[in-house]
Amino acid sequence: MLKVRVDQRGRLSKPVGKLYEGKGPEVIKKIQEIENAAIFVTVGDLVTLYTFQAGLEPDIAIIDFKTERSSLGNSEKDLLEEFTGNYIKIRVENPQGHLTEELVEALIHAVESEKTCIIVDGEEDMAALPLALILPEKSLMLFGMPGRGIIAYSVNQEDKVLISRIVEEMEEIGDDRVKKMLTGGDRRGNTC
Repeated sequence: MLKVRVDQRGRLSKPVGKLYEGKGPEVIKKIQEIENAAIFVTVGDLVTLYTFQAGLEPDIAIIDFKTERSSLGNSEKDLLEEFTGNYIKIRVENPQGHLTEELVEALIHAVESEKTCIIVDGEEDMAALPLALILPEKSLMLFGMPGRGIIAYSVNQEDKVLISRIVEEMEEIGDDRVKKMLTGGDRRGNTC
């Protein structure tokens, strides 16, 4: 497991990508980058819900049944479960400020699979960091920026280099393969 170091928090809290202000399905419909995305990913419950309500289906949906650390309402939760009914479902644990091996393995599996919904017990926001390394270039991630709107981030090679450095600097907890899975060796954490 990797843990975000205190001195990294400021860097990781700055959103990257294009901000689309507002909320709701009408904001999703304005995001033109979705059309040409190699793989289309939503991170967060409301962004995922708005995407489905806009008539679109992400290739990968990452949710935790919470919004801004509060439980999602029953009607929103029911809608998410209905919209992702035909998705492969993977449940993982990922504590706040951490990247678990379980989460990274689920993300790798999702990128290699059909429509997948990853349900996180803990914090789903951190999934964007490894996804930026795992996804092919020109993939698109949408995630919410509380009180502002929706961020659309297109995966690119330049950011992959910067994010690799951030992952390398994260604190390792225990003996696991997360760094190797994301920055060295193959995607399963084996060294070449």
